[in-house]
Amino acid sequence: MLGEYTIAGRGAAEIAASVERAVGAGELEPGQLLPPMRELAARLGVNPNTVAAAYRTLRERGVIETAGRRGSRVRPRPATTGREYIRVEVPEGVRDLADGNPDPALLPPLAAA
Repeated sequence: MLGEYTIAGRGAAEIAASVERAVGAGELEPGQLLPPMRELAARLGVNPNTVAAAYRTLRERGVIETAGRRGSRVRPRPATTGREYIRVEVPEGVRDLADGNPDPALLPPLAAA
């Protein structure tokens, strides 16, 4: 279900952070199914309410979506998805500032500095 990635943590915040880190790093891909709450709770040795709280936090942050008995999965475009995975198309004639690197030709000379 999760491939090589193992969700870790003892508290709801740690579990949520573990999933969010994996999504941001691309280790958990959009659409990937997460383990059922009870199963994950048993694997981590925590109360199912702890996992439920972690999943609620992730849902509120826009990282996962839940569908009742069909389970919880990583959202198609989670808030923590890296920009390279979102594939935002830049319209023609618009300057793409997403990478954050200026055009070196537009920078002032630094010789005096």
